[in-house]
Amino acid sequence: MQCTKCGAQLPYGALYCHMCGKKQLTASPAEKKRKTKSRGNGTGSAFKEGKTWMVRVVLGYWTDEQGKRHMRTASKHGFPTKKDALDYVPTLKSQAAQNASLTLSGYWEFYEAKKLPELSRDKQTAYRIAWRRWAALATRKLEDLKIETLHAAMDESANTYYTARDMKNLMSHFYKHALANQTVSVNLAQYLQLPPANPSEQTPFDAKELAAMWQDFAAGNTFTGYILLMIYTGMMPGELLQARKDQIDWGGKQIRGAGLKTSTRKAAPIVLADDIIPVLRVLVEASQGEKLIHINKDNFYKEYYAALERIGARRLPPYSCRHTTGTDLAKAAVPAFTIQKIMRHAKITTTQIYTHMDATDALTGVNALKKPENKGA
Repeated sequence: MQCTKCGAQLPYGALYCHMCGKKQLTASPAEKKRKTKSRGNGTGSAFKEGKTWMVRVVLGYWTDEQGKRHMRTASKHGFPTKKDALDYVPTLKSQAAQNASLTLSGYWEFYEAKKLPELSRDKQTAYRIAWRRWAALATRKLEDLKIETLHAAMDESANTYYTARDMKNLMSHFYKHALANQTVSVNLAQYLQLPPANPSEQTPFDAKELAAMWQDFAAGNTFTGYILLMIYTGMMPGELLQARKDQIDWGGKQIRGAGLKTSTRKAAPIVLADDIIPVLRVLVEASQGEKLIHINKDNFYKEYYAALERIGARRLPPYSCRHTTGTDLAKAAVPAFTIQKIMRHAKITTTQIYTHMDATDALTGVNALKKPENKGA
């Protein structure tokens, strides 16, 4: 045999080289090659991430629609040592198994406890209704559901655009939870197709109906003032129902802090047109307690539709008041970005949804283009 350092000939089995003193390997040439330590399947692997360690364990494999095989894993970051990371493998596998066994009811219980309280009361109610409509799938595991199953359940339970939209959004929250835990590989909720929106939900009141509302209010029907308030401010029904009297800034002609849903609407004040301020004063005097309107949501809707019937207006939903705001501002040639500020939209594209211009409006607009006057002598 030869010395591993200087190459001198050595007696077989020599422990040290008599020329350079290098300690020799006693293993065979095949055994001299260093073997990489490996861990058995399912025992996890640890990886260095800067100053901390991450552990990952393989849970299984799945095949996509193209026949491609994918690994399903679970991981955890932030361990101080490699040993700490590997010691966490049993816990990681247990958590993954627990998440994998969640039914839709389990995802709802988590969402109801952790996420739902962060939403407005109206949105909480909408999602609770949406969950009841998913009840037929409550005992099913999310990872076992197919897009056809989801569509069938939604089509059977929701016959309007907004109900189906709430069902889709809630299911998407479940999938996001499952994706974070690597229980599923894709959010199937994003592929759910919604029914077309009811045209009446996006129809503004016309000038004749608006004039009838003013006449009805002048005749002493105070509730109609709330309809006018929504039309002349762009307030949503939920904002009106929660608005307080102390949020009114009479000098600044604004209502502050009554916005709902988006951060833009919550931060922006509701501006008051001069013609609506006398109406608002009547409503404040008529209302009992600290709120601008002292009846609950159910009674509000009853009074609202009763007022429309009394004045002979179409039975349009309260949200049509907000569509009337955007449409009438556009017809009055108010600049689009000013309408956006009044409507308190974060994007101008949202404002465009609320401006319903027909062929007559287009004709009026194009007739603003005049031929030049003949100034010749």
